[in-house]
Amino acid sequence: MICMLWGCTILRTTSEKKIGVSKWKALLTCGVLLTLIVAPLGSAGASEKLADKYKDALKLKPIDFSAYSESQLSTYSTVLKKQESAGVKNTQNIHVEIPAASFSGSGSKTNAAPELQTGIGGSPDQAVVYKEELDWIEWPVDVPEDGFYNIEVTYFPIEGKRSSIDRSMKIDNEFPFNEAQRLTFYRMWADQAEPKQNSQGDDIRPRQVEVPRWETVKLTDNEGKYPEPFRFYMKKGKHTVRFDTIKEPVAISKISLVSPEAVPTYQQVKQQYEHSGYKPAVDQVIKFQAEKAAYKTEPTLRRESNSDPLVEPAIHGNQRLNVIGDYRWRKGGQYLVWDFDVPEDGLYKIGLKNGQWWGDGLPSYRKIEIDGKIPFQELEEYAFPYAKDWRVSGLGNKDGDFLFYFTKGKHTMRITAQLGPYRDVIDSLSQTIFAISELNRKIIMVTGTKPDMNFRYELDRRIPNLIQDLNLVTKNLSLQIQLLDDLSGKSPAVVQSLKSIRDQYQKMADNPDDIPKQLEDITNTQGQLGNWLLTLKESPLVLDYFVISTPKKKWPKATSNFFQRSVSMTQNFFRSFTKNYDSVGDTFNSGDGPVIEVWIGNAREWAELIKDLVEEDFTPKTGIRVNINTIPASQLAEGNTNRLLLAASSGIAPDVATNLDATLPVEFAIRGAIVDLKQFPDYEQTIKQYLPGSLIPYQYNGGAYALPETQDFSLLFYRKDILSQLGLGIPDTWQDLYKILPILQRNGMNAWIPTMFDPFLYQHNGSFYNNNLTRSGLDTSEAYAAFKEWTDIYTNFRLPVEANFFNRMRSGEMPIGIGNYTTYMQLAVAAPELTGRWGVAPAPGTLMPDGKVDRTAGGGVYGDVIFKQSKHQKEAWEFLKWWLSKDVQLRFGQELESLIGVEARWNTANVEAFKDLPWPKEDLQTFEEQWKWYRERPVIPGGYFTLRHVMNAWNRVVLSGTNPRESLEQAVKDINKELMAKQEEFGISTAQK
Repeated sequence: MICMLWGCTILRTTSEKKIGVSKWKALLTCGVLLTLIVAPLGSAGASEKLADKYKDALKLKPIDFSAYSESQLSTYSTVLKKQESAGVKNTQNIHVEIPAASFSGSGSKTNAAPELQTGIGGSPDQAVVYKEELDWIEWPVDVPEDGFYNIEVTYFPIEGKRSSIDRSMKIDNEFPFNEAQRLTFYRMWADQAEPKQNSQGDDIRPRQVEVPRWETVKLTDNEGKYPEPFRFYMKKGKHTVRFDTIKEPVAISKISLVSPEAVPTYQQVKQQYEHSGYKPAVDQVIKFQAEKAAYKTEPTLRRESNSDPLVEPAIHGNQRLNVIGDYRWRKGGQYLVWDFDVPEDGLYKIGLKNGQWWGDGLPSYRKIEIDGKIPFQELEEYAFPYAKDWRVSGLGNKDGDFLFYFTKGKHTMRITAQLGPYRDVIDSLSQTIFAISELNRKIIMVTGTKPDMNFRYELDRRIPNLIQDLNLVTKNLSLQIQLLDDLSGKSPAVVQSLKSIRDQYQKMADNPDDIPKQLEDITNTQGQLGNWLLTLKESPLVLDYFVISTPKKKWPKATSNFFQRSVSMTQNFFRSFTKNYDSVGDTFNSGDGPVIEVWIGNAREWAELIKDLVEEDFTPKTGIRVNINTIPASQLAEGNTNRLLLAASSGIAPDVATNLDATLPVEFAIRGAIVDLKQFPDYEQTIKQYLPGSLIPYQYNGGAYALPETQDFSLLFYRKDILSQLGLGIPDTWQDLYKILPILQRNGMNAWIPTMFDPFLYQHNGSFYNNNLTRSGLDTSEAYAAFKEWTDIYTNFRLPVEANFFNRMRSGEMPIGIGNYTTYMQLAVAAPELTGRWGVAPAPGTLMPDGKVDRTAGGGVYGDVIFKQSKHQKEAWEFLKWWLSKDVQLRFGQELESLIGVEARWNTANVEAFKDLPWPKEDLQTFEEQWKWYRERPVIPGGYFTLRHVMNAWNRVVLSGTNPRESLEQAVKDINKELMAKQEEFGISTAQK
């Protein structure tokens, strides 16, 4: 019999002999042990005692808790309310200028120092060049009187990695509030040119280019939470202002303390118009297209296409880039700027043709500035209500359109995405998520993650303030529901979801004995609330054109009718018979010179970007023209109906195919379908840009049949806050991880280790195959030791075999685990409530005799191949070298991120290109450490059966209790049988073996 209780195991021998005690004695022993183990779980405070017990014994790598502790700072709104309640007022008419050259200190781990330069961006002023190697710079400031100040910074973006410039700021070496931990200084972007048309008549999206310029900005929130710049309370006397580096270089010429400016109401402005004698302009209409923005803060704010027949210009069966913004213009703080000319002095009204069909009934908010200033308070957070159709709406209120006074000449309009009233919901929701996470951890410390439904845990007695905390959650949710209901014209999905969650927690408060039955609901609600938090931070809006006219002019019609839509649909229908939707951009034939066909295993936007780079760079350099077609990535994976295989069998394969699953190149190679890249004289030089271990799947029988395009890798993820409370550090080896598992489990938590055999096998000096790659290599003592350790994780430590690690990480049920590149991007982008509370480290490894830690592991690669049918193999090789080179991969990654957002960051296999993408410095160092041990498994004929039979062996041990050695031996027999069958099928001779 088996009785597993956190390491206490009574095992039946393999010969089924009894253990020397009777069955009832064994059960009694287990019962006593259970009592001893469960007893400390009687209160939520047990974790602190446990932490004290283990923290000195484990001696793990300490966690940097600075980011976590900083994330617990009060928000700007909370700090401001306290200061205003204490009687702090705005200063008046003060302007204190601090030349950047007057800095009083700096720091750098690399001994870098600030550089003073003149002439940057054409400015004669002396500026401090503040590069990423510099950790911080500090300036002294003499404050003339107590009160609130804005802080202005005059900066110029130095060439970097095309990302925004981020710094944190401290006053007198302390963060004034939470939002000061990340301040954003935007780079300015613009279309390189007007769109051109390809051979199919579709607009080609213009490249986004940086327009570096000196900017003077007042420090403000980078999420658009607050319409006004930050007001910093400073007392009279000497102080310091310090900027700490987060990412990207910048030049700063001066910092200024200025008194906040009061923004008048529209009524006050209107009275000023009357007092000044301003009159409406006469019979003027100024119309300009919104897609022709002068510049913007992010290259993702690009021209988009809309098929409505009244959108200008109309599509007429082709793609026209005729609008701007759309879903990409959704993040608070993003702004667009337009230039326009006014023909005469006078009062005008402003109309926008806009669409806002996102948010399920909730409005989007924008801050609108004219010539660098907010004209009046009503434009600080102007609402664009939800509507299903286009509309031309004038800026105004219930009393009519607002009037704006313009002088003759050039003017600018800047529109910034704002969170508006959602900021209160977002702050409250963030606090609610944190409270639920804490409640969840306290509950599972008592019940465990799989409670006994027949046991009464008396949670209301064992967890102090449980009912009070549950009632507080329901109260907070009710307040958020009321606010969202007031803002919406209908009952949006977020309100319905919050009501459901509120009702769940109210039931828990009313019936605490039922809480163990609802543990899964608690976990799910944390994920739901986190997703709604992301949704509420999004405020999309799409614009077609602006109309600035005299007050009596009517707005143009914006909504198309049934007849107009029918005509447009008919045009598109007939156009579909002649248009190749798989082809991207211009298509060429052999009469145009060398032409190669490239199939891209990715989405159309990826392919369009590659096509743009080809026509801008590759074709002009080489004279080789490229036709690009898209193919679903699902058809490039083993085991699916493979379009490439069918094309090769039919004699119509492309010259180049990209993004192939790691197993496919060798599968094609043994069938003689693709080119051995070693035939090209510069192959060895070309592969120096990759991790050596990433090339292994493409090597077979002395040849090399692909180059890696993207790669994945393993990392260790952990919750800083939870490990801190338990007094735990970061495990460096598997043994370190095993030591903390009982601590986590005794506190109702667990770790996540995916079912991956490769790291254990390689770190035990084993291999999947013999030296000739013809038989399984799993019949060695090293392989058995690896298999035993791998299965012991799940049998002895009882780790879960299936879990959504991302969600469990968010909920706190799995505060540590092994993930990959996707996990990293999910946590970075899709878990805002965990900002500052999670970290990343190299994956755990095995301690070697020399004291080093062997972290050998793979992760998965996707590669590019050349088909033997190609009549242009040399040209295809030139394309592969160009496409996979450092400069092009970096440019593609930057452009892709500009196009789609940080969530699409390109995990290129080109090492130097990957390093030049805008990663946080500490995280990149972690990636580089893990890369030192990167090793993929080889691919051989029939090799796909290896993992299948290894997993079968794992299932027999973990799920059925089979002896590990017997199970592995059976797997070796099964693998060898399959390998021999495949070798016979493909005529691989005994001599080759």
